[in-house]
Amino acid sequence: MFISFKNIKIIVVIVLLVSILSLPFCVAYASNLGQEFVTIVIDVGHGGIDGGVVSPSGVKESDINLALALKLEKELLRRGMQVILTRRNENALADSKKKDMQCRKEIIEKANANLVVSIHVNKFSNSNRRGTQVFYDDTNKWQLEGTIMQNVLNEYINKKYVGRCNFSALGGDYFITKCTNTPSIIVECGFLSNPQDEKLLLSNEYQKELVGVIAVGIDGILAY
Repeated sequence: MFISFKNIKIIVVIVLLVSILSLPFCVAYASNLGQEFVTIVIDVGHGGIDGGVVSPSGVKESDINLALALKLEKELLRRGMQVILTRRNENALADSKKKDMQCRKEIIEKANANLVVSIHVNKFSNSNRRGTQVFYDDTNKWQLEGTIMQNVLNEYINKKYVGRCNFSALGGDYFITKCTNTPSIIVECGFLSNPQDEKLLLSNEYQKELVGVIAVGIDGILAY
């Protein structure tokens, strides 16, 4: 499916303006009337003995994933959404990778969520590779969701910090994007193999900026 970047950009701008201008009233309105909230599952990649990728300086992906996920949770709650995290500390969900992934699947199924955003950090043999990259399932079922998120990240993160905004969301055989019928995407938030990305990912201010942009992407997906 061909998706016009111009159209996606217009949608995102509209969603962003609506979020900024009407958020306090909308949150209060929903709370007062008991209105059903949008539910987002943040899948926090890795954990426990599965630390994920590790930077040359020893920074573990699992720690970065958790820091970003907790900040994203805070931002989505501020926007009036219900949020469920697959893990809230450094521990894994089970004593094996297979059981851990099954636990994540069960959490997503029970949540009856509108969207799953799985937070990860990347690594590549070429240390020059950097930027934020979105992945969806290889059946292309969630290609639209992945493309919307990628375009937002391109415009507000990759363009600013990497100097290019032509990253494409990519399909692949990923358990978390295929284990349930809930729309699910993976956001690889940068490359720990790249010193510049690593420095950004360790910055509290950058983490806040990044999750704010991811939240705008989520708004765009929900509004489509």
